[in-house]
Amino acid sequence: MIDKQKIMILGAGRDQTGIIKKARKMGYYTIVVSKSGSYPGFAIADKSYEIDVVQKERVLEVAELEKICGVVTDQLDAAVLTVAYVAEKMGLPGIGYDCAIKFANKYTMRQICTKIGIPVPKHFKAATLDDAVRCAKELDFPLMIKPVDSGGSRGVSKVNDFSELEYKFENACGLSRSGKVIMEEFFPGAEFAVVGFVIDYEYTNLGVGERFYFDVPDTFIPRRTLYPALLNQEIKDTITKIDSRLITHLGPKFGNTYSEYLINLETGDVRIVEIAIRGCGALTSSDLVPLACGIDVNELLILIASGNGDVRIDHSKRINKASGNIFFHLPEAVISEIRGLEEVSKVPGVYQTYLQNIQVGKETKQMVDKGDRLGPILIMGEDRTELQDVINRVTNTLYIHVETAKGIKGIIW
Repeated sequence: MIDKQKIMILGAGRDQTGIIKKARKMGYYTIVVSKSGSYPGFAIADKSYEIDVVQKERVLEVAELEKICGVVTDQLDAAVLTVAYVAEKMGLPGIGYDCAIKFANKYTMRQICTKIGIPVPKHFKAATLDDAVRCAKELDFPLMIKPVDSGGSRGVSKVNDFSELEYKFENACGLSRSGKVIMEEFFPGAEFAVVGFVIDYEYTNLGVGERFYFDVPDTFIPRRTLYPALLNQEIKDTITKIDSRLITHLGPKFGNTYSEYLINLETGDVRIVEIAIRGCGALTSSDLVPLACGIDVNELLILIASGNGDVRIDHSKRINKASGNIFFHLPEAVISEIRGLEEVSKVPGVYQTYLQNIQVGKETKQMVDKGDRLGPILIMGEDRTELQDVINRVTNTLYIHVETAKGIKGIIW
């Protein structure tokens, strides 16, 4: 017999703490599953198991033992397939394992887009260096290379010529669970993040955010994502219609959706870059979406996944405000001075800060993917103008200095 109060949540990292807290607040007994580590979700769960979330059979064993009423993840790519698998095997609400595969595999998603006429960059799949060389000749340089099935920008890089190909191919392959990579044409454009939610196969757009990157050569690591995007309505309508058509075609019954689009603002050309049936990371689905649009998507997700009745988006709660996240990094060195660490959390418009691991004497390292960023600082405002004022106050409040071989250096925002 299923225990109606037990819900399994996959992932115990920072970005999963919001959905764990939400489930507990809603009265559920939370069972958190994650690989071993000092993850904050373990401390707030009612019960936890240290199992890698990709080990779907082991996770299923625990789910059956605990007689859960539902299984979810929020902002964790690696858990999507296992969530779908466990739900399907136990007869719980889910999207189906076959549907999850379409979202989890970047190459499969691109093939589907091509088939139904949704624009994606010209692309090939490669499993060996010889494959990669042939693909590069077809695409020409510069080109993009990325693992078929990883997340968090790990292994994603720009390749400028053949001299860079072997190293960047091997790096991407090493971070791919399947050992395969996608190579695609480089499409110049601004990036936009699109968030939505599906209920009974019906897609609702909840926002379009604007993404800004660190100036690190040949890598694509976001420093800020701000909602709403400052786009003209015609372009915004174009990408939300594409998003709705693609997600409807992929056919999830319910869940958070998150997509990334590149737009050439001069020509209006659009290319889809990524799509996921999970919450947008960096605390977006758990915090930024409710702040900007008023809809608590994690509450919806928990209710539907646990089979609790007829759930609908209450559009009377929709608001049109602004929210965002700010990240930063530091030169590779040792932190020598910090000022404003406590004060920045009190800046008007700062919603939450995640700066607990920053201290004098800490060694900083080179930033190679999203996981190396510092922060985030979550911010909110009535509109983007007010949001920019908050950003200015934050960057004028927090000072961190590091000692490098070339002298004292500061925060790179």
